[in-house]
Amino acid sequence: MRRQSLLPAAATTLAFWMTGVCVAGGSGDVSLLRDQMIEWYGRGAPRAGVVERYIHGQRPDGSWPDIDYANTDPGGWRTYEHLGRTLEMARVYRAAGHPMADNPALRAAVVAAIEHWTNEDYVNSNWWYPQIGVPDALAPTLVLMAEAAPGDLRDKAIRQILGRSKMGMTGQNKVWLAGIAFMKGLLCDDAAMMREARNQIFEELHVTIQEGIQPDYSFHQHGPQLQWGNYGAAFSADMIQWASIFRDTDYALTPEQIDLLGRYLLEGTAWIVWNGRMDISGCGRQIFRDCQASKGRSVIRHLDLMAEIDPTRANLYRDAIACNQPGQANTFVAHKHFWRSDISVQRRPNWYASVKMCSTRVIGAETCNNENMLGLHLGDGVTYFQRTGQEYEDLFPVWDWRRLPGTTCEQDQGTLVPSSALCRGRSDFVGGVSGGRCGLAAMEYLRDGLSARKAWFFLEDAVVCLGAGIACDTPETVLTSVNQCAANGPVTISVDRRLGHLSKGQRSTGPHEWLHHDGMGYVFLTPGKTTAGVLTQTGTWHDVHRRESTQPVERDVFNLWIDHGARPDAEQYAYVVCPDVSVEAMRRLSEAPPARIVAQSNELLAIVSHDGKLLQAAFFRPGQVTWGDGRTLAVDEPALVMLDETRVFPRLRVCDPTQKRKALRVRLSWYSKAEIVVPLPEGGFAGQTVDVNLH
Repeated sequence: MRRQSLLPAAATTLAFWMTGVCVAGGSGDVSLLRDQMIEWYGRGAPRAGVVERYIHGQRPDGSWPDIDYANTDPGGWRTYEHLGRTLEMARVYRAAGHPMADNPALRAAVVAAIEHWTNEDYVNSNWWYPQIGVPDALAPTLVLMAEAAPGDLRDKAIRQILGRSKMGMTGQNKVWLAGIAFMKGLLCDDAAMMREARNQIFEELHVTIQEGIQPDYSFHQHGPQLQWGNYGAAFSADMIQWASIFRDTDYALTPEQIDLLGRYLLEGTAWIVWNGRMDISGCGRQIFRDCQASKGRSVIRHLDLMAEIDPTRANLYRDAIACNQPGQANTFVAHKHFWRSDISVQRRPNWYASVKMCSTRVIGAETCNNENMLGLHLGDGVTYFQRTGQEYEDLFPVWDWRRLPGTTCEQDQGTLVPSSALCRGRSDFVGGVSGGRCGLAAMEYLRDGLSARKAWFFLEDAVVCLGAGIACDTPETVLTSVNQCAANGPVTISVDRRLGHLSKGQRSTGPHEWLHHDGMGYVFLTPGKTTAGVLTQTGTWHDVHRRESTQPVERDVFNLWIDHGARPDAEQYAYVVCPDVSVEAMRRLSEAPPARIVAQSNELLAIVSHDGKLLQAAFFRPGQVTWGDGRTLAVDEPALVMLDETRVFPRLRVCDPTQKRKALRVRLSWYSKAEIVVPLPEGGFAGQTVDVNLH
């Protein structure tokens, strides 16, 4: 079936839609492909000491005593480590210039390890391992060893192990399966299989509204679900690998394909890495020890490799890397809403913030293979504020998962295990407007008996958070969590204009005027029952990720939340977070906040900057907002609107958060054209910000 372009006529520079068909006439230089594959796997090969330990620890039958060969865990199959070690040894054996390259003892150890696996034929109940994981580790091992492995052993492994892997499926699964098929073709001198595998790999290097790269450069897998740090990271890793291996042959990527791969990294994945750590919202279900740092390192490595593959944009990749290096200036400053994945990101010189939502279109979280066992609310408006990148690092075992930052949640005893039914939002009003260095995100939140209208207004120095219409028909207490992060230093509070300090183990119940902790300030714009504390919280990694330890973990955690009570009806909240501010500036900020609320109701949440030049409004229903000297702005449909008059030429930026409408009528009381009709994008670009130059 021929693919139809997702691009509207005016957006041809935003994405490319490519078939990935290999158009070259020849079979390619097979010898060069083998050499370049060996070169690729030789990069960063383990040190000699690592493989020496593997050799000396190996049993005569090719196994290792510290690997659990009886393990059957479908999530973290420990037996699989056998193949990881085998591949590492094979990489060293063929790594040019390595002190143990072509070492006879190393060769014997690799052959013994292959023999052990093929003789025992370990198979896990999780389909991914026999069809993808095991062949994907064994195939490159066989290519690297080549004639160094006995022919009958190689043939048996190809037939028995690689034979379980067949090309097909979608997204990253398809890329993995096709990559295995290419290596099988290389081993069997099957040029037709190699060409078909190459084509299937790069068929996935296109913009789609199915699984894969989305029009906004986010990545979906397992349905409409954000997967930057999981499947999306494997996707970019594999595409970069094959781009390097296929270079200078008739299998090579086209310039357009290289361009799209670069855009995916620069305009997608790089956005959610801060100080070398991936935003938790980008990690998907893989919430495990060191996940943010390890996934951040992977993104930086991918950017570094792309600078070689795409030298015309090497400076952009290196700039993105430099922003994550200690002591380097952060020049990656902007706001972006990813309309296909319900996530907004604000990047400033010294801080980072994001909000992750879900809708009838987007799944907010998942569990699989006993991973992410408490993450039910990870797509319910979770809001992270970071300066150092360590604010939430490895806090997951001790988190109160019903008080995730930014969420409004019942404090009940129900399950926290995500599922597709529970984690797909029940409202289509979820979206965001991007405008240079500022932005707006909003959602109608519906879960069980709880409902709320929530909005986040991203300014250059602060984030204003508003909620209205908070109601719940169950007897459980409802809380809005302002933050729950690692405790670091003193907590200063202001109650009735009197300053106080919280020590470890202490709590303070407000209303508070403002608080300050770890370089971040919190200003409450309206009175409310707030609670702050530095609490020692305990838990286990096993609770979060079943293959992790059951050993108790204890951390000191800063908590700040708003109590709406039991059975709330039409409750509200309003607070400002200033992620990079001194405690000395807090009194001034509380007396002169960076923005003023001009509407806070079930129908409309809106603010205007202190100078009156930036209006941001979330219209949950058609209506109008009035501010300043009586100016009004009205819309005829639910919409998100940002009016920016801070520059010479005023800009009107709008989006349709429901992603259903073709046009929006905006009426400005002072504008010469009383009504502006704004055409709205459709298809894969529905929900994208439309920028109107009022000049």
